[in-house]
Amino acid sequence: MKVMAQHFFTNSGTSTMQSTPKTGHLHAKVPNDGLNSSGDTLSFISLDDSNEQQTDDSGLGASKALSRNTPANSMLGDVSMVSPTNSKVNEIGKKAQDLVERINERRAVDQEIMNTFEELLIKEVRGVCQQMRDQMCLYYEEYSQGMESSFAELSELLERCSQISLELQGASHTLETINKSLQHSTEH
Repeated sequence: MKVMAQHFFTNSGTSTMQSTPKTGHLHAKVPNDGLNSSGDTLSFISLDDSNEQQTDDSGLGASKALSRNTPANSMLGDVSMVSPTNSKVNEIGKKAQDLVERINERRAVDQEIMNTFEELLIKEVRGVCQQMRDQMCLYYEEYSQGMESSFAELSELLERCSQISLELQGASHTLETINKSLQHSTEH
C-alpha cells in the first residue's frame, strides 16, 4: 500500500513540503489570510511520485504545480488515491461475501444430502426390520407347528402310559389274589 504524505499550509506564513528541499519542488509564501496570490484558498498538498513537479528553466513547472494543487484538484487527487483503496476493500468485501454465500449454499446442499441420506437409511432400516419381523414370524410359526405335533405325540404317549399303568395295576391285583389263594390252599 502506498503511503501518502499530506501537509497543511498553516497561517504561520511559510511552509516546507520536505525537510530537505529538492530542485523542482515549489516553496510558496502564504499570506496570513490563508489565500494564495490569485485569491484561492490553499489546503492539502499530496506528495507522491505521480504528482511530483517537473520544472525547466522557463518556470512552466511552477504554473503547472499551482494549477494542479488547487483545492478541487487536490481533493480529486485524494479521492483518486482513496477510491482504488476503497474499490479494493469493496472488492475484497464482495469476494468475502461471495465466499460466505457459496459456503452457505454448499452447507444447504450438504444438509439436503444428509437429510436425503437419513431418509433413505431410515427407509432401508425399516425394510430390514420388517424382513426380520417376517422371518421371525415364519420361524415362530414353524417352531409352533413343530411344538404342537410334539405335544400331540407326548399326550398320546402319556395316555398310553396311563392305560398301561392301569392294566399293570389290574394284573398286579390279579396276581396278588392268585398268590393269596395259592397260599391258602397250601396251608390247608
